[in-house]
Amino acid sequence: MTKDFQPQHTVSENPYGTIAYGPMSTEDDDDGTRYVQTISGDHITWANKNGNKTTITPGTSGEICGTELVKGKNTDATDESVAKAIIARKGDIVITAEHGNIKLKAKNIWIETTAEAPGGNFNVNANGHIDLTAGEKVTIGGTKLCLIGKANLTLFCNNTINLISQEVKETNPFSFISLIMSGGPVQIISKILSKECGDG
Repeated sequence: MTKDFQPQHTVSENPYGTIAYGPMSTEDDDDGTRYVQTISGDHITWANKNGNKTTITPGTSGEICGTELVKGKNTDATDESVAKAIIARKGDIVITAEHGNIKLKAKNIWIETTAEAPGGNFNVNANGHIDLTAGEKVTIGGTKLCLIGKANLTLFCNNTINLISQEVKETNPFSFISLIMSGGPVQIISKILSKECGDG
């Protein structure tokens, strides 16, 4: 914000911060900004007349909510009580940690997709390991299930491995695994992958 042009209304302006409303520049240079709050420490919040809002926090940004879900006439907060909700009516929600980790921790975690096929996909990509560990049962179900170990595929248990199927193919799956292990032609492997795993 330049000193040459004063916004329509300035609530406060001192060495500790400024709050201003209205156009922040002349009509010819108006970028739509209608609210700006600056606080010492390089904290900035601004809003545009097109509905966009941006907040910059140079350090840690923390939020605590849900401390009084049980209050007044509300004497019971169920396990499904909402303490924090983020709803995007349209568009995506993107969470990015450019140089850090993303951690989700809760009593239970549900991930659900709602779009109909061919949408409704859940994709996980990793450059390193993907670890799934459970104290009880791990269930993986689908219309088609494809397991590919380009180097190794190991199944191990202390008791019994049960294979239940109406039909066992001894040609395509095993020849495919042998082809990968022996470093077969990429085009042939891709063709079999497309047939057996649906381009996955």
